[in-house]
Amino acid sequence: MKKVQLCILLILLQVGLYAQCKLSGKITDQNKMSLPGASIWIQQLNKGTTSDYQGNYSIENIPEGKWNIKVSMVGYQTEERQVEFVKNSDLQLDIVLNDSNELLGEVVVSSSRYPERLSEIPTSISVVNNQQLEHFKQSSSNINEILEFTVPGLAPNTGTFSNWGQTLRGRKLLVMVDGIAQSTPLRSGQVGLKSISPNDIERIEVIKGATSIYGNGGDGGFVNYITKKNQSDKVITGNTKVWGTSGLSKTSDAQGYGVYQMLKGNYKKISYYASGSYEKTGNKYDADGTALLPTYGLDNTKITSVLGKLSYQITDNQSISFSGNHYKSRQDSPFAPVNAELTVLNEEGDYILKHGYGEKNDQPILNKPGGATNSNLRLSYESNNLLSGTTNFNADVYYQKAKNIFFYSENFEGGGQSVINSEKYGFRPNFNTKLQITDALSTSITYGVDMLKDKTNQGLLDGRLWVPNLNLLSMAPYLQASLKVNQSWNFKAGFRYDKMKLKIEDYTTLPYDAKGNGNFTDPIDVKGADLKFNNSSFNLGIRYIKNNEFIPYISYSQGFSLPDLGRTLRGALTSDVNDIDLKAVVTNNYEFGFLSIFDHVRFEAVGYYSTSNFGTGLNFNDETNRFEISSSPQKIYGLEAIIDFNFFNNTLLFGSSYSYVEGLKHPKDNKNDLTYIGGDVIAPPKLTAYVTVKPFKKFSTSIRMVRVNDRDRFKPVSDGNGGWKYNYREAPVKGYTLINFTSSYDIKKNLSLSLAVNNLLNEKYLPARAQWAAPLGGQSPAGEGANTKVSISYKF
Repeated sequence: MKKVQLCILLILLQVGLYAQCKLSGKITDQNKMSLPGASIWIQQLNKGTTSDYQGNYSIENIPEGKWNIKVSMVGYQTEERQVEFVKNSDLQLDIVLNDSNELLGEVVVSSSRYPERLSEIPTSISVVNNQQLEHFKQSSSNINEILEFTVPGLAPNTGTFSNWGQTLRGRKLLVMVDGIAQSTPLRSGQVGLKSISPNDIERIEVIKGATSIYGNGGDGGFVNYITKKNQSDKVITGNTKVWGTSGLSKTSDAQGYGVYQMLKGNYKKISYYASGSYEKTGNKYDADGTALLPTYGLDNTKITSVLGKLSYQITDNQSISFSGNHYKSRQDSPFAPVNAELTVLNEEGDYILKHGYGEKNDQPILNKPGGATNSNLRLSYESNNLLSGTTNFNADVYYQKAKNIFFYSENFEGGGQSVINSEKYGFRPNFNTKLQITDALSTSITYGVDMLKDKTNQGLLDGRLWVPNLNLLSMAPYLQASLKVNQSWNFKAGFRYDKMKLKIEDYTTLPYDAKGNGNFTDPIDVKGADLKFNNSSFNLGIRYIKNNEFIPYISYSQGFSLPDLGRTLRGALTSDVNDIDLKAVVTNNYEFGFLSIFDHVRFEAVGYYSTSNFGTGLNFNDETNRFEISSSPQKIYGLEAIIDFNFFNNTLLFGSSYSYVEGLKHPKDNKNDLTYIGGDVIAPPKLTAYVTVKPFKKFSTSIRMVRVNDRDRFKPVSDGNGGWKYNYREAPVKGYTLINFTSSYDIKKNLSLSLAVNNLLNEKYLPARAQWAAPLGGQSPAGEGANTKVSISYKF
């Protein structure tokens, strides 16, 4: 009898297995763009999956019957379908999701190497989506200004081309374009934020805090520019933009202009994207009509940018693509710099700061056009639904070249301009495996390896070598895993092992006068060396994701990066590199936060604390007249809060953000001897606010405010001559407030016009960096006075 029962059970089981069905399809938005990371859920069966990079999904082993299919993605309207499955059926269900509340929604994040829902990631992330970018570009093409407003925790805009001092939570940030590093960490030029035209960016993902997801250079997190997609349902579509700019505090010779052209399309299995832009800025003046300091300025600059993508869909699950972009900025100012003067009046720290400015004179200007150039080439391959549909694979080979030409300086013997040159070659195979372990338990595992060759040096335009050739070979296997339990909890853990070998060639230091007082250092012949830097880093996090009203998380992560080696090596005091104490920076980041989403309100709050074995900034040694890597361990802490409101069906939007960061350091041998960290690392508190009104469909107007508060942490020191001075990066910062206005009107469905006025009240101010860096003299420009931008855009 038992054998008969067993046979019946086996037959029923076989019939049940034979009767299983399959559901597959593709998730897209209204523009037929793929939506990776959308949730597809069969409610009655407690069974589901998420869409892959191409928006495709597949659910197998579905029993017969009528089941409700729910497709959701916060930021889009949820779609539900009732589907009847008959015996052995394979059904195709393609879903188009419509945009939902833009400001209360969330975006899929791919910076973590695989698509994830923003509210499920146990870390703090800021995403600037395409609609926000389109809005901000109406007032400025300066990406630093856009990020200043949209990313809490990012230091204020510097008012120059350089992002030196624009740290993220008090630490270095790594800038990437589609995951390819643009920063030059072996000798940081501090210009990485300007690596691509904002017109070519689909969205910006900013992951904050130390992370083991990516490697060298991201102690404070990373900024990833995701370029626009080459997907379209037509053979050719395009967008043409033309704009003009002008100063308002002084209009004479303060005009600029720009033009942008984009084409994209799809023909059978081939898709393409091509764009180019050119911008020319005019003279720039402060609120009093005085020319801004031209040193690393934004005036009289020509900016060219091109981007191209070509993709071929080999099969439904395989594709290959090639992309490349080139960005070049060159400033050729007619003004000569007049450096700032900081006079400290007494021991109490009262001071007078006369900011730097530009002046025209009859003497020839020795400065040759300076600025940054970034070029990227990338060949990518994707294959999805491998290993019974559980695994996606992607790999890319890339080449990146960066060139940063500094301003002319008399601090070199005989004068000169330095230039940083960097070349990178990389290969990145990456796998993502998703498994439905039980109805209540699913996991996603991402694993692969980063291989990189980086060659960097810094010399003068006349051929003299300042920083020796640095050749880095790096290999870093990694694994990131997430475990979702009952659609309520998401656990995440990761591991990365960095193995680096750095070859430093023999070199001779250049005579250099850091203070500009005629005291040049003596040249030293330095013997090179082969150095090794190895490290294991981890990250752990958990987030409760069941209720939108309260989505808390807690996380721990580590970062690992090399210090600015070039800055140290060029000022070496020894004849052998092995005698220089060159050690990697290891950062530990602890974070707690929560997100709350209601019908009309989105609120997020984050608190964090991070430690590092060494400092991320530089100290100036008065005795040796050199910059040195900070050897003091650091403790940095802070908080961020963001709130957004949306009423009357997107016709009234307003919100605010606040970020606070503070940092302390101490000698290695005395943890109780705490002192504040300088302004090049720690930014003043920052408050932003905005109001957007859309009284009717075709018209929109906005007011935005940025408030940078005071930071006064240091006392003056004796100058050795009976007077007083502030040390480098320790001058006080006085707060300032900027208000910007933007208005746009859709003349037709495909034709729009916009007007913006920045620094609407024409406030005379000094950017935060211009104040704390005032002891250097040449780094203290005033901020630009009132200025305007008028744009027209046509889509076809």
